[in-house]
Amino acid sequence: MKRRSVLAAIGTSLTVFSAGCSSRISSDRDRNYEFGLYNGSQDPHSFRIRIGNDVEGYFQEETFEMEGETANENVPVEDTPSRIYLKIDSADERRFPWPASTGELGKIALKADVWYEPTLQQDILIQEG
Repeated sequence: MKRRSVLAAIGTSLTVFSAGCSSRISSDRDRNYEFGLYNGSQDPHSFRIRIGNDVEGYFQEETFEMEGETANENVPVEDTPSRIYLKIDSADERRFPWPASTGELGKIALKADVWYEPTLQQDILIQEG
């Protein structure tokens, strides 16, 4: 008799603690992520951007040939991102975290803006879009 009570209590506890988990997982997958790329230099450059997550390394790769002072503002992302890899021309690839949202602690931004401006001390800036 005690065994049934314990099993019922465990089942009830699991139901209570896991309530809303499946909706949260599906809502994360339903979000539409994107990035914008801005070439703030006066010269044309080749940009290779790879988008990664914690599980698979990277899942998306895009290459852009951009004239100076141009933008490509709405590039859709195929999955939930956690980092961006950026290679400009023949330079080494650099890795950056996908920006965390400034609006809510622990929430990741739906859009990342990638700015390249070689005349600044920080030539690459990745921020919430």
